[in-house]
Amino acid sequence: MDILQNHKRSTFLQSRQGVEIWGNNILLLYIFTMPFISAFAFSPTISLPLLFALTLFIVMVVETIRTLKLPLEFIGFDLVILFTFLFFVVFSFAINGLGNTLSFNHTLAYLSSFLLFYVAIKFIFFNAKNKVMLFRRALQLISFTTIISAVYANAEFILSNFFDIDLNEFIPRSSEAEVSYRPKVIQLFYRARGFSTESGHFTFMMELFSPLVIYYMYFSGFCKWPSLVKAFVVILIILSFIFAVSSASFLILPVAIFLASLVHLKKIFLYFKRQRIKFFITSGVVFGVVLIINYLFSFYALILLSISDKMDSNSLDDRQARINFFYNNFFHFDLVKKIVGAGPAGFDVLGYDESKAILSLYYSVTFELGLVGLFLLSFFLINIIFHALQIKSNIGFFLLISLISGIFHYYFIANFWYPWFWFIAAFIMFCSKIFTNTDSESNLFT
Repeated sequence: MDILQNHKRSTFLQSRQGVEIWGNNILLLYIFTMPFISAFAFSPTISLPLLFALTLFIVMVVETIRTLKLPLEFIGFDLVILFTFLFFVVFSFAINGLGNTLSFNHTLAYLSSFLLFYVAIKFIFFNAKNKVMLFRRALQLISFTTIISAVYANAEFILSNFFDIDLNEFIPRSSEAEVSYRPKVIQLFYRARGFSTESGHFTFMMELFSPLVIYYMYFSGFCKWPSLVKAFVVILIILSFIFAVSSASFLILPVAIFLASLVHLKKIFLYFKRQRIKFFITSGVVFGVVLIINYLFSFYALILLSISDKMDSNSLDDRQARINFFYNNFFHFDLVKKIVGAGPAGFDVLGYDESKAILSLYYSVTFELGLVGLFLLSFFLINIIFHALQIKSNIGFFLLISLISGIFHYYFIANFWYPWFWFIAAFIMFCSKIFTNTDSESNLFT
């Protein structure tokens, strides 16, 4: 009888390890495919990261049913807020958009985005037995896929502008409109957009992931690449931002770095004190190369002209018209509608076409889910910020840059169905768990 019981326990452990290994490997595939929301997508809705995230959600459900328990510390205040938010999405749909197909689709988008891109990802991270190994491999995959995206953006810009070769003609996209999309800046250069739908969305992803690449190469202790290779990668990343010519990123990233530096000022001072020579050599190489390229192509002028062009463009006028639409309608709502919103896809529920959809997550959530929805989303973001501030490892500085950049950038876009920001949020929660004190990094990686 004891032999049979031991055999059952052994079989159970092997099965559990098998599920965990599968989950971890699928998570790594998910990380690697995160940039491909437009390139190699099957439709405007179905993409590679969505399919892998759905698989991870199924793994989560199966593992929870099989073990009848959740990972330690998986349930936190963040999930309480998030599930309250999702319940309110369904509630707002039920009283506003019931019977409206587009409102139903947007409701599903809210539910699937948060459940697949945040809850399932957090579950896999927290369910891992060897969290250090998963952390290391996740960081490697984030770096590799970000570098590949930067290389593609650089090649895309150079080939398109100097050889009239559009790389996007050779890569499957989710629709004909995305294949033919070739935006110009000040009518001189085609902008790079990487594997994303458009240029500003590409830089949104790069804002979130690039700080982690810098951490991986210079501060994690994992990366053994030569210094010149690391400097070359930094240059590629900088050029990918310049070639995408996103005015929002030119403003957001410096502000995010400045705010994160204020929080980690003591650590930065101690680092400069210990690694002064290394910092100045690396920075000098990067700055020198960028200066030479700027001399040849006048990127400084290009950035200033793109910002001024953006301030006096149809794009800005369109954005302002949508915000005006928000104010003209929201403040004429009755009290109940101000509290619960017009429902998912509220512009359609009220009888307007998609041209009235608001290009800012915060305005959009307020219009669709009311003041309660905005409060819950803000509360969720504040909770993530709190956990980012608790991370004592060096990665806390870089994650804070990513988080601040994402929060600011969502003022300019409303695409909550992209996986990038919610992955960073889940990764912050994971890092907050494993880096619990000042010595945690040295204890984990020695």
